[in-house]
Amino acid sequence: MTAPVAVAYVQGVQTPSTAVDPTTFAMYTRRMRFPAQAATAINGLGTSNQVPLKKTGVVAALEVRVSGNVVIGGTIGTTTASYEWPYNLVQGFKVSVNGQSTLIDARGLDVKVNEFMTDHDLNDRGVLQRFNSATATQQGTLSMSHEDWGGTGAASNFIAPNQNVAAIGTYPIDLTYVIPLAANQVSLIGAIFGQSQATNINLEAIWNTQANLFSAVGGAATISFTAVVFDVTAIAYSIPVVNGVTVLPDLSQLHGLNHYQQGVAVSGDTEYILPGTGAGRRLLRLFYNVYSSAAPLVHNATNITTCAYKYGANDVPETLANGQKLRAINERQYNTDIGRNWGYGCHDFASEYALRDIIDLGQTSDFRLVVGLAATPTNGAIHVTQETLFAASVGA
Repeated sequence: MTAPVAVAYVQGVQTPSTAVDPTTFAMYTRRMRFPAQAATAINGLGTSNQVPLKKTGVVAALEVRVSGNVVIGGTIGTTTASYEWPYNLVQGFKVSVNGQSTLIDARGLDVKVNEFMTDHDLNDRGVLQRFNSATATQQGTLSMSHEDWGGTGAASNFIAPNQNVAAIGTYPIDLTYVIPLAANQVSLIGAIFGQSQATNINLEAIWNTQANLFSAVGGAATISFTAVVFDVTAIAYSIPVVNGVTVLPDLSQLHGLNHYQQGVAVSGDTEYILPGTGAGRRLLRLFYNVYSSAAPLVHNATNITTCAYKYGANDVPETLANGQKLRAINERQYNTDIGRNWGYGCHDFASEYALRDIIDLGQTSDFRLVVGLAATPTNGAIHVTQETLFAASVGA
């Protein structure tokens, strides 16, 4: 057991009479779930909604639900959902804390797949959804049974990635996302100290555009999202006072989930230098998917020829001969085939034994992701997301 450590500041906020004692905190805290945002209409496609969070406890996660009806009217013509549908309806989630604007900055799809990476009690086995086919699939969709993409796997009319919408009508949607403010929901490392007037936490949900969500819209078709709402639930933990001392878990680090996109115009191996690396940052996971003609490439041996990372002059600690090998590793890690439909591959340094495996980016200069492609993509793009822990401005 680690002895309590007295601190004067936590995450840059002055906290008199405070001790860091994870064991005592766990004994006396109480988990809380409370509405951070009641069901509210989205401001519209191509806009965003801002949600300032209450200053309460140690904030570990945010649950976001997007639900309601998408109404398609007029004359349907050829109206086709793109591969941005459904999870990138949220083009981006951004969480800022006291001016730290890059804490969470990721697509809805990235947040969704990250939940499966971090919560190994989840899987999508047996959940029927349509993906690039009128026949429903039950593997690798990242969907939960309670979710609805615009007509479930049994519906005769539906909205699904790369499928034509058969008829005008009302299509129900119900999507859930868990935004991980803490890197670990048990130890709460990376969680946010929220119980101070000096702390300001803000969530921004950025809604995608119709042009991105639908690759084709019939000339006389109309698509309305005015009946779509979202709500936010915060998961936080009360801060106990024991023998006159405020007790906290270790909040010396913050948790980052950051996405960036880069064009890809060649086949063969390409190195992608990670932005924002340096002293005080540790890499938990590095995941990506590659698009050709706006479609994610299946992460297999046919499409992906090399999966590796390197740093320095040419240090290559891990390299895999093709995408199928990494896909198999990831499926064993997450019990979900993240490479099948959405084309993800993940170099995971936290799932097995983080203390041993996570990478200190201060000791690995010019850290690069290496992805090899068998063929040159058409209008190619790679989406890379890095999950990190980094020192708070003034930590415990």
